[in-house]
Amino acid sequence: KAKDLLAKLTLEQKIQLLGGTDGMYTYAEPTIGLPRLKMSDGPVGVRTFGPTTAYPGGAALAATWDPTLARKVGEGLGLDARARSVHILLGPGVNISRTPLSGRNFEYLSEDPYLNARLVVNYIEGVQSEGVVATVKHYAANNQEYNRHNVDSIVSERALRELYLPAFEAAVKEAHVDAVMNSYNLLNGVHATQNEFLNLKALKGEWGFNGVLMSDWDATYDTVGA
Repeated sequence: KAKDLLAKLTLEQKIQLLGGTDGMYTYAEPTIGLPRLKMSDGPVGVRTFGPTTAYPGGAALAATWDPTLARKVGEGLGLDARARSVHILLGPGVNISRTPLSGRNFEYLSEDPYLNARLVVNYIEGVQSEGVVATVKHYAANNQEYNRHNVDSIVSERALRELYLPAFEAAVKEAHVDAVMNSYNLLNGVHATQNEFLNLKALKGEWGFNGVLMSDWDATYDTVGA
């Protein structure tokens, strides 16, 4: 059905659907009956207009070692999102807690790739069981916040596959996450949003991801490259 609808659009209409509008919405396309979709920051609450429930940070969830609880948190976030008319939750975050100085460690889970993978699968299944899109982020090697638009994470392929990518791989292959968000940083000299290894070889090629791949806010540095 999606392919049939897409075939009815002009190139200009298709390109517009790649962007966003009004802060946290996608563009509507009335000619095919496509409404605009609302996104909200996560992963420890549905951050949108007005008050919302804040959940304990990801580090606290990881400290429980409890996949069943991760599923319940995901379900709760999914219900919160539906109550706030949010279609796409921009979470969970699964970057490795490599340095204690990283300003977003509270959003992520732990320093252990296996633990992160086991928790994130249940979290995503919980969110998506409520009809809400989960977005695993920040892909990849976004393990510090300092100079995040320009920092170059130099990581060997072995370290990537053993430490930094397992939770993302599990999110795609086991939880069938609907969306993946690229990170701000460069990886081995190339920004994540235009990184052939990350997006074409691993994500879409080896893992078979066919959902929505989005940039982080202002993280598309070269439109053609991306």
